[in-house]
Amino acid sequence: MNSRGYGYDILIFMELKKISTALKSNLIRLSIFQRIAIGNALVIIIGAVAGTLITRYLAIQTTDWELILLFAFVGTLFSIGINFLIISAALRPLRDLGRLAKRLTKPSNGSLVSPMEGMENADPYTARMASTLHSLVVHLEERNQELRALSDRAITAQEAERKAIAQSLHDDTGQALTMLAIQLDRIDERIPEEQKALKKQVAEARMLTTNALTELRRILSGLRPSILDDLGLVPAIRWYARTYLEAARVHVIFKAPNTPFDLPPSVATTLFRISQEAMNNIVRHAQASTATIVLQLNSQQVQLRVEDNGCGFDQERVSQDAVHANQLGLVGVRERAQLLGGKVTIESVPGKGSHLLAVIPLDNAGGNHGG
Repeated sequence: MNSRGYGYDILIFMELKKISTALKSNLIRLSIFQRIAIGNALVIIIGAVAGTLITRYLAIQTTDWELILLFAFVGTLFSIGINFLIISAALRPLRDLGRLAKRLTKPSNGSLVSPMEGMENADPYTARMASTLHSLVVHLEERNQELRALSDRAITAQEAERKAIAQSLHDDTGQALTMLAIQLDRIDERIPEEQKALKKQVAEARMLTTNALTELRRILSGLRPSILDDLGLVPAIRWYARTYLEAARVHVIFKAPNTPFDLPPSVATTLFRISQEAMNNIVRHAQASTATIVLQLNSQQVQLRVEDNGCGFDQERVSQDAVHANQLGLVGVRERAQLLGGKVTIESVPGKGSHLLAVIPLDNAGGNHGG
């Protein structure tokens, strides 16, 4: 008898489980609006029936209105609590959707999660929203990777072109101007002293040639300074700071390790371009009297810090104006660092100077631009 009763209980439990699974499957197909509407309807019906029966019973059994009001108050609180639980359960897909959006924004392992991961009770609308959101993020990530690849190729081509142009100008135009200056000196030596007008014209031509050589050297240093390839990053930054900052009467404080920097060419070029852009901005906009440049290196990363005591700027306004004016120097600086897995942070307050920090990891600096 006991075994038959135990088996009967198991059958009942299995039937109840099937009914529960079927109800859950049907509920999942309902939208959030339908879930809330059904839940509220059940609360109203149950509350109305139960409240009526309890009130009728109390009215027959007792005339204590305080007790009746107490039961009414408890019933109201009970209805509100049940309604809260129903609404919370109905809105759970929205919370799951929010958590999915957060995981898509910050993937833990670098790969995007499945659109239905964590969506245990999704209704048709939130399921479609999750799938659409996931597709958009995947699409954006693919486009970002394509843009990074194009940017890497563009920067690589730009550096190679700069190097080729600088080499050509140095070997051809520079030597031609140098020979012209030498020839003008020889012509000047052969002109008699009494022909002052002719000697004056030769002197003016020689001055024009000297100015052209000076301007050519300035252009070459901006395109691709040979000191960067010949002596390395530290001498190149020190030379550029003395050439441009000190020429603009900005006192330079430069700190770097005494040991030579053995950096990949891509890292050295990137850090030089970042420091170049920072120093150019100091000369053009900062109105600073002192600039500090610090290079630090360890086994994991290299850091470049550039500070000034100038007028500072409003970062949000300057970023918007730069985009509208197509002046993307700081944007290019960030892009160069990101291509090597690094990061550039800029802090500035109007009237309190500016601070730029570039951090480039050495184990991830596999880019080839600037080599």
